[in-house]
Amino acid sequence: MTFLGTSSAAPTRNRGLPAIAVQREGEVVILDCGEGIQRQVINLGVGLNKETTILVTHLHGDHVTGLLGLIQTMSLAQRSKPLVIVAPRPLFKWLQVTSELLNVGLTFKIEFVPAKLGRILKTKGFVVRGTKAVHSVEAFSYVLEEKTRAGVFHPERAKALGIPEGKLWSRLQRGRKVVVNGKTIYPQEVVGNPRPGRSIGYSGDTRPSARFSRFFSGCNLLIFDSTFRGEDRDKAIERKHSTCLEAATTAKNARVEKLVLTHFSARYRSVSAMVREARGIFPNTIAAHDGLSLTVDYPIESR
Repeated sequence: MTFLGTSSAAPTRNRGLPAIAVQREGEVVILDCGEGIQRQVINLGVGLNKETTILVTHLHGDHVTGLLGLIQTMSLAQRSKPLVIVAPRPLFKWLQVTSELLNVGLTFKIEFVPAKLGRILKTKGFVVRGTKAVHSVEAFSYVLEEKTRAGVFHPERAKALGIPEGKLWSRLQRGRKVVVNGKTIYPQEVVGNPRPGRSIGYSGDTRPSARFSRFFSGCNLLIFDSTFRGEDRDKAIERKHSTCLEAATTAKNARVEKLVLTHFSARYRSVSAMVREARGIFPNTIAAHDGLSLTVDYPIESR
């Protein structure tokens, strides 16, 4: 995953408006769509004709103004694959009206999916779930859950059962039974229990909420609104954002593996103090910056 923009309402010299690209096996999921995202996507080499889903958290300009430009750039590149957009329902009207007024000639189909509570949709590699965020307008937070993986294959068990290596091993790994010397052998005899996939949580703009402890529970990576330092909590409350301390507390309560702070107010020249504050509560914390790329690894598993 790559952070394309990490500022809040206004860009700075070093930070663009909110956008994150998650890439997995040729599939792209974009989290929010700040102004200038199409240039960032091109620089990153994400590709404009891949299977793409865009998740928009809410209808504030810093999170959506890049959407129209990205769609136009995709059309100029002769995109042919459908584009899936998940967002609060009013976004669809805004996009339709602006596209017509600016004569954006689409070369592909746009599939709109209204954001909602619970399971929203299933992509090639992920299940997307949503919950309500606590912001000044209707807003959602999302979790991307990778689909369950097959269990670990145990070749020593297969050999002990007299199963020749090759197609029959592959068949068992895919969950199919095989017959060897007249005896039926089932996958569970040589394959371990199914393993959960990786998961990413994304808050968007929000105040902290008790529901996030459950919603983000166990995420491998949590990306959370950290607009303000702890000492500026009054501003965070007034503007319906979170502080770095509140982000860290959320990560701790949800027992996530790693926390990434982002969506920083332009008032701060450096965010290093915010990281130090957050690490006092949740040690495995880092700050995002434009261009930061992270790999979410599978956990090391014992055999």
